[in-house]
Amino acid sequence: MDILLDAPNIDQYAWGAINGCEAASLLEGLHSQGKLLEVNYGEFLKKMPIDQAGNPNRGFGGSPFRNAHGKFEAIFVKPLADWAANYTNYRDLSNQGVESIYESVKNGDPVLAYVTVHFEEPKIETYPFGEVPINNHAVLVDGITDFRVHVSDPIDGTYYLDKAKFVHIYQTRNMALAILK
Repeated sequence: MDILLDAPNIDQYAWGAINGCEAASLLEGLHSQGKLLEVNYGEFLKKMPIDQAGNPNRGFGGSPFRNAHGKFEAIFVKPLADWAANYTNYRDLSNQGVESIYESVKNGDPVLAYVTVHFEEPKIETYPFGEVPINNHAVLVDGITDFRVHVSDPIDGTYYLDKAKFVHIYQTRNMALAILK
């Protein structure tokens, strides 16, 4: 079984965004579902909810364009889902295992998955809101085969990745959001 939804890729660095992979992955998913096609990444970033205190559980913690001491430049599933609800239906797949991701892709719905940059081992630091990997990253899973997953990665482009590696890194986070038709 080979499934490839062929989501468009957004290169966040081309827009000057050193952070903001979650917004790029969400917009990739929306575009692949035929939604917000007239909106580019730069415009979409302006709509992203920001938490001035830097807590990604309440909004994006900082700026997509620079790092700030004491801020965690990310947005986690709950505020991301609340934002996504303005544009699409979604299903929170967090803590439901990787099979839920594969089933979603089989049904034609790409999945924003929280992983780490370059699928490296998590590098954990402690913030006021909890322990998180400082190499936090989000990609859009838009394809599967028997042994690989296909991702649209806002940093590294589109590629296939061994399922075992994907599962290992994904399970360190267990956070995902399916972008529904």
